[in-house]
Amino acid sequence: MCILRIEVESPCVFICYKRKVGGRQVINPFTVSSKVKTIQNEVLSPLYSMYPGQEQAEFNELLAETGKVISNHQQFFEEVSSSSLVAFIFKIVKMFGGADELTEEDFARFTSYVNDGGLKAMVAMLLSEDKEKSFVDELARLDSQVRKNAAPMLAKSRDLHHDFINGYFVETFGSLAETPQKLRDNFHRSEKFIRTLSELASQIG
Repeated sequence: MCILRIEVESPCVFICYKRKVGGRQVINPFTVSSKVKTIQNEVLSPLYSMYPGQEQAEFNELLAETGKVISNHQQFFEEVSSSSLVAFIFKIVKMFGGADELTEEDFARFTSYVNDGGLKAMVAMLLSEDKEKSFVDELARLDSQVRKNAAPMLAKSRDLHHDFINGYFVETFGSLAETPQKLRDNFHRSEKFIRTLSELASQIG
């Protein structure tokens, strides 16, 4: 086992160990849980945290910022999804996200979507101007099994997003009533956006 790189990510510093198994690089479980938590916070930040400019920011701009964050960690997502640590990550996601309804079948669907090019397509969609058109175009380029997988994956994502963000608001602000209205608006628009993508995926798949 060797140290391949040191990654510094505020507010934590991680030394990422990797080793090669059968020609593939495998992520070390001793560092992956902290990294998952950090990535989760970074992905939530554009839409669900208050900072200078949040009140004036357009929803599409915030989706694009979210896409940039995901893009920054895309390699990590893809490495984990193709590694032997998938079951371990499943437990981490449930522990950090409170995703009690997330089943192993759901998680397998998510990781399969990542492995088959779905994550790359999602990032391209989030960064585009016309997100719905980009989603349709990107999904159409993927294999048929990926297209069929997209609709149920997005439907489950919508349910998980609803439960998790509500819990996140309560944990962060004390209650939904105390959550800034702009963040609640972002949440409702995100719900609608995911629902629209799920409907589009059903038509394509």
